[in-house]
Amino acid sequence: MTTVAKLRDFVLNELHWDESRGAITPDFPLIENHVVDSMGLLMLVSFVEEQFGIALADEELVPNNFGTITSIAKLIEQKKSEG
Repeated sequence: MTTVAKLRDFVLNELHWDESRGAITPDFPLIENHVVDSMGLLMLVSFVEEQFGIALADEELVPNNFGTITSIAKLIEQKKSEG
C-alpha cells in the first residue's frame, strides 16, 4: 500500500469523516474542510510517526505540511530521505 493510500485510510477510518468518502482525494484541503482539527492533528502525527518510523519536530506541524494528504506524504518522504 502506498503512503498516500495509508494516509487516506487513516483519515477515513480514524478521523471519522462523515461526508462522501470519495471527496477525500490526495489534494482535498483537510484543515480548511474541517477533516483535521486539533485532536485529529495529534492523532495524525502519532500515526505518521509510528507507521513510517519518523519523528516530527514541532516546527513541522504547520498547515503547509498537513493541509492535504499529498503534503503529508511529501513530508514523510522528505523525513525518510533525511534519516
